[in-house]
Amino acid sequence: MIVSKLEISGFRGVDRGEIQLSKFCTLIGPNNCGKTTITEALALVLGRDRLIRPLTEHDFHGSQPAEGSRINIVATITDFEPNDSASHTDWFRMGRGTIKWLDSDDGTVKSQHTKPTDKLACQIAFSARFDHDALEAITLRYFYDGAPDPFAEDAVIVTVPGELIRRIGFFLVSANRTWDRTISFGSELFRRVVSYVGGRPAAAVLAERNRLRAPVAPLEDDDHLNELVGEINTDIAALLGKPLKLKLRVTTTDSAGILESVFPHFGEDNALPLPSRRHGSGLTSLQTLILLMRFGQMRIAAGDGFMMVIEEPELHVPPPLQRKLLRMMQAKATQTVITTHSPTVASTPEPHEIQIVSNNDGALSASPLIAQPLTNQAPNPIRSLLLTHRDATIYALMHPTILVPEGKTDAAWLSHLTKVIELGSSAHDEHGFSFVHEVGSVPTADARASEVYEHLRQIHPSVFCLFDGDNQGGQYTATVCASDTPPRLVVRWPAGWSIEDLIGWVVSADVAVLANPELAGMGIPQVAEDLVVALRTNPLKNDEVVHRAIADAMIESQSCRRRIGHVMKALSDLAMERDVPANWGNSVTHQNGVTTIWTFNHALPGV
Repeated sequence: MIVSKLEISGFRGVDRGEIQLSKFCTLIGPNNCGKTTITEALALVLGRDRLIRPLTEHDFHGSQPAEGSRINIVATITDFEPNDSASHTDWFRMGRGTIKWLDSDDGTVKSQHTKPTDKLACQIAFSARFDHDALEAITLRYFYDGAPDPFAEDAVIVTVPGELIRRIGFFLVSANRTWDRTISFGSELFRRVVSYVGGRPAAAVLAERNRLRAPVAPLEDDDHLNELVGEINTDIAALLGKPLKLKLRVTTTDSAGILESVFPHFGEDNALPLPSRRHGSGLTSLQTLILLMRFGQMRIAAGDGFMMVIEEPELHVPPPLQRKLLRMMQAKATQTVITTHSPTVASTPEPHEIQIVSNNDGALSASPLIAQPLTNQAPNPIRSLLLTHRDATIYALMHPTILVPEGKTDAAWLSHLTKVIELGSSAHDEHGFSFVHEVGSVPTADARASEVYEHLRQIHPSVFCLFDGDNQGGQYTATVCASDTPPRLVVRWPAGWSIEDLIGWVVSADVAVLANPELAGMGIPQVAEDLVVALRTNPLKNDEVVHRAIADAMIESQSCRRRIGHVMKALSDLAMERDVPANWGNSVTHQNGVTTIWTFNHALPGV
């Protein structure tokens, strides 16, 4: 069984929202878009009762719940085997769930089975209201049948038995976790694993308890402690009139104390093992995931479900290990849901398994990179975007807004200029950093900008375009503006300009950068105007080595960095709908009435 659909309303920053989940699903998006809200919503509706923390007013949307305010979360469970309710009477019968069907084509839930591809579904809901007299949240978990308010006086609800929740096997590994004691009886997860395989190691625990109760060399007999202990015993006898003796033991010497004192150690053969906290963070962080995956294998072998929800698995795990770790998770669970800020982690799944989460004033949505698995029939620019350049695409999609440049040369130059800002800036040179943080530039295939825009605007809420100031740029502008959903913004370089003219303008602020010995050895012109002509002509137009060398030379020039920073800041300000100095350019509204076409002035200010 898996959760195919999750609906959320009134929870945290989500007023309303819906997300489709696959067997292996990775959620990405900018900070505060709702990724953690999704994972915690799953925990509320599917987690075991004693592991669900109490809710407060701040968990209700707006943080000021009225009498009628509700948190409502509905999880649609599918993939019952076989796809027949008569075979699952523990889920579907009088006093249990209502038989429903998930339409695999559009994700809707319906009461009738009308298509061969429909999936048997059961919906479980979690609802909460805030009691203003008791000043606490009242919660319910029940089989959902469409009733609007389970707290209404006439509402009839059917609660979900704990056994069915346990059978789903929901496990959340949050981003905030204590690593070093995961494989110990102080860990809830470890105790569950031990219980699942047959209980605690009773004989060994009792033997250790008896040994610790009567140690061969008690601490109180040590020469350095003996005198002090004797004085304490004398004082106790004088005060209480009883010959009570102080004994120092390393635990409470009961079974619980022994179990709580177990601490994981790791070491190579014939070497003294060290406690996990003394090892590198990579090993200590992996304890949770290794133990969890082992537990999952045991559950699946026993016919139970195992749903892993993991926040930011990249924490403390080096990049070379991240992809391997994700593949292991995928193989060892009935369903895996991951949230991440790592392009390496996010680019591991297939494109249809990666979802972009966005939150527009409380309206949560999530869109996959592509609706169906990518095939050889997919258009080349989309295959390039999601296969060849998937890492770069994922990185761009994690930004609040996406820039679609005219072609791959433009995309490459923007990447180089971004690195100049990042590597060369100082505390007094912050222009352009807003672009780094707010704008993600995708690698656009040459002459395919409109197709790339069409695809990205379906999965990201904020996409704008950057085109040349020549006739070709005008054609691209006309094409995207004629889209069914035209962009809010198209930015264009000055009339007649391309990205190479921008590079020439930047270099003209400090032509000394062209005298760099490395550039001179490549035959690079020493005059800015000649550099523009050379960069527009093959072989230099597509020579990444030369482009990178020019960018590296710019890093050392504050004048060049300042010009790059001002242009980048203008782009990010336009994208984020902030004011841009009037002398930098001018804007017109396209005849479609939607798109603003903002064009840089030909005579850029000599910053």
